[in-house]
Amino acid sequence: MNPVYRNRQSHLIGASVGAQSIAVYLSLSHGVLRHAAEIDWFDVLGEGCVLLFALTWIVAAIISRPPGRVTTLLVAGLNCFAFTALLDFLDESMSYSAAHEWLSMLESMPAAFGMVVMSAALIGWHKEQKALNRQLERREWSYRNHEQIDPVTQLYQADYWRARVNDAKSHQLSGCVMMLDINRFSSFNENHGYQEGDRFLQDIARLLIMHVRASDLVCRFAGDRFVFLMPELSCESATRLASDIQVSIRHLAFKCGANTTALFQSARVSVLNINDGTDADNLLCMLQSRLNSQDFHAA
Repeated sequence: MNPVYRNRQSHLIGASVGAQSIAVYLSLSHGVLRHAAEIDWFDVLGEGCVLLFALTWIVAAIISRPPGRVTTLLVAGLNCFAFTALLDFLDESMSYSAAHEWLSMLESMPAAFGMVVMSAALIGWHKEQKALNRQLERREWSYRNHEQIDPVTQLYQADYWRARVNDAKSHQLSGCVMMLDINRFSSFNENHGYQEGDRFLQDIARLLIMHVRASDLVCRFAGDRFVFLMPELSCESATRLASDIQVSIRHLAFKCGANTTALFQSARVSVLNINDGTDADNLLCMLQSRLNSQDFHAA
């Protein structure tokens, strides 16, 4: 369960409870409870299972997806389907007079409308997945090894970066490597908590992916440090890229929990030609040395 998604989508929870409450009210206020002998319990079981699955899907969508248009459409469509399923379920144990037969006819309409809404949501979901796949292709460069993916940022870890740098050097490829460090991130964690710190690192990872080319590799080195491999890129271009990333990070407005005041961070960056070091570990030492020699205020 993702409490961040759940808390930010409390309006969807309220709307879902309200929609199903209306179905219960319509059935109980216009119908009469049947005798047990008149109830087809197999139908009750079948309709109950359909209702249970519909409600489970609603909960799953709210707690697992981020807020947005696609999530809203998906929950709305599922609620229409659940509304019909709940009326069908209650209809098995309720009987209606001729004056209230319209309630039986109402049962099928919300489900049909819900299917249309969910279709729109699935089209949007498909577009989301295409965008995520493009980002994944950038992260993976030309290799795949999902055991080395960092669980917080979903970027590859340092060992993967080392292997790719050594591969590039063995094939005598040109290019640059870069290391980025978020300034005073330990203080950020102390003041706002590690959960918020992880959320901030996730935002940083997405920002970094947006700045690099499809052929570049971005990995989480350790803590708040990230390393890049940018094949066939000159140091001049890499330095300009590093400057652009620093500017973007300084302007990234991050909000913790329910706070409305945005927090801003800065970063230091060091860049080297891939041929400046003998191997990946040597390049890492040089990058860290340059990074550690920089003043926070200069970033």
